[in-house]
Amino acid sequence: MGHRFGIVILVALLVMPGLLKAELTCPVENQITVEFDNGAAWQMCWDSRKRENIVLSDVHFQPAGAQAYSVFSTLRLSQLHVNYDDSNVTYNDVTEFGLGGGYVSELNQQDCPGGELIDIGGIPRLCTLLSNGDDSYTTPTETRQAQSLSVYSVSQVGAYAYLITWKFFADGSVEPSIGAAGALQRSSGDPHSHHGRELEDVPNKSWLSHTHNYYWQLDFDLGENPRDDVVSELQFVTDAAGRRARTQTPLRVEAARAIDPKQMRSWFISDKDDISLDSAGYLIEPLSYGHKMVNKVTDPYTEFDFFVTRQKDCERFTSENTKYYPDCDENILQFVNNESLTGEDIVLWHRISFHHVPRNEDRYVMHSHWDGFVMQARNLHDQTPGHSGKESAGSVAAMAGARVQLDSPVEEKSPAFGCSVSGSGMRYPDIGLFILIIFSVFFGRRYVSS
Repeated sequence: MGHRFGIVILVALLVMPGLLKAELTCPVENQITVEFDNGAAWQMCWDSRKRENIVLSDVHFQPAGAQAYSVFSTLRLSQLHVNYDDSNVTYNDVTEFGLGGGYVSELNQQDCPGGELIDIGGIPRLCTLLSNGDDSYTTPTETRQAQSLSVYSVSQVGAYAYLITWKFFADGSVEPSIGAAGALQRSSGDPHSHHGRELEDVPNKSWLSHTHNYYWQLDFDLGENPRDDVVSELQFVTDAAGRRARTQTPLRVEAARAIDPKQMRSWFISDKDDISLDSAGYLIEPLSYGHKMVNKVTDPYTEFDFFVTRQKDCERFTSENTKYYPDCDENILQFVNNESLTGEDIVLWHRISFHHVPRNEDRYVMHSHWDGFVMQARNLHDQTPGHSGKESAGSVAAMAGARVQLDSPVEEKSPAFGCSVSGSGMRYPDIGLFILIIFSVFFGRRYVSS
């Protein structure tokens, strides 16, 4: 697989001149270019920094048969915030220790099975791995199968090992995630502590529960102009009559927002100041929200999960930012100061949380657990990638005969029969057409299955 990945890149560079239309500004040794089996491609630059470790920049996606399309200016993990339930210790791993430099682990081919190892500081520490096409991602609304490119490295911070991964799919979607493994780090001398639990064969102490808060910084630059992107908040509100309606609100000033599963809150990033859901863009539907940690006293920004700000070089870390930028604000909530986003380069920040309650299996070494989210590509393709665009005969027949129901006023409820809908808004196919559809679908399936 490793040789195949290298060959794919080489062939892409030689015979797919469209791949070169995204002119990357980084040296060749810091470029990642891959073409998928469906003809789509990704291009990007990578860098390893002492604090965040892997920072990806100048990220372009090329749909099959189309031109390269700018998606991100930069992608990075902005903070890894760990808060213990007893509130005695809080770690900010990115700014206190750093995920790069000496904290990056050396990788071997077993750590990067079938992929390509890339040196950081003369040591193989970064892996790029092309899947065979059987990979998939899951959102709150669907699970989709697609080929992918994974870019990842491992950082050892204290007793934890963090496997930081960026996964780029052949349909244009992107999934950042973190795998956490290692050993439990803090315990209490009180075996009955309510802030943790006593593990089997480890008497007279409780291992403390804690929350991992992962904050990603996403600098979208969709299309040709980095200053015309718009973030809209989508919600589905159910009224007193049980009807659900979608609302879409563009965020025109800097904002801090919380996940709201009751209203199915999500965010759509669109290009060219076009907030219609037909425009090219990316949708973020929160997948994980049950384990969030909120501490308004010591960490007020933890009340929110999604932030939109104007791009500023000094606004780099979600927390402890003034440690490195004393003339800038301290945390992400202070970055949100009501500045206009119109005509500006906007930056998104997204938080995913995991509350780790120690289990017996965690003594003393735990298995890895994963957290992340998906940025779903929308309207980047002329048609579904990998599909011919032609419907089967059975599908055509079924759609032609499907019952059409128009919006109609709801009549008053009848005590005997419930509510009814005016018949003027419905039509039904006649019985002959109905029989024809049944025969078409039945015999169509027989021929397909044979």
